[in-house]
Amino acid sequence: MSDTTMTKQILLTRRSPAYWRVTFNHPPLNIFGPETIPQLDEIIKALETDEQVKVVVFDSAVDGFFLTHYDFLAKLEDSTRLPAGPTGLQPLPDMFARLSRCPVVSIVSIRGRATGVGSELALASDMRFASREKAILSQWEVGAGLVPGGGPMARLPRLIGRGRALEILLGADDIGGDLAELYGYVNRSLPDAELDAFVDALAARISSFDKQTIAETKTSG
Repeated sequence: MSDTTMTKQILLTRRSPAYWRVTFNHPPLNIFGPETIPQLDEIIKALETDEQVKVVVFDSAVDGFFLTHYDFLAKLEDSTRLPAGPTGLQPLPDMFARLSRCPVVSIVSIRGRATGVGSELALASDMRFASREKAILSQWEVGAGLVPGGGPMARLPRLIGRGRALEILLGADDIGGDLAELYGYVNRSLPDAELDAFVDALAARISSFDKQTIAETKTSG
């Protein structure tokens, strides 16, 4: 039986003690703002400290949008007053660094736009699966005169190589599911009708394995 906790913009569902799902639900665009940071941080802390969870899947309840950019209409002081995280980094890159190091397998299921923060969350996670018809990924910030703040300059070249990473970062254009798979931006691009069942089956299978073995395999990679 699922145990569900609502934290305003994020829905945490415990499919089982070992398998959690985190669903972004901030319509209409799933914009990520300063009020979202403590909500996601609470979930990251739970993943770091819970003794039973082995795998977490991030997805979206908002049609057409996985997770998009930072909220530029929010008051600047609402972001700047947030303290640095345990890593010493600012809150957003701190959470992504901790997610990458967490002894829990993280999977993103991308349906709709994963742009800006959404792309950075995907890159910080262990695996990425995308809807062939509906996924759109991008790091658009350079096109708006900004530098991405969630670490894609470090993570993207390790996945797809420096040249393709610079194409994405400096081109600041949309990348569809099939091209994302071809480049290695995502693990697989699947037909939209098959995405949910595939990700759920993979997560459930991983959750049936030994937690210490999972954690040691992840950290040795």
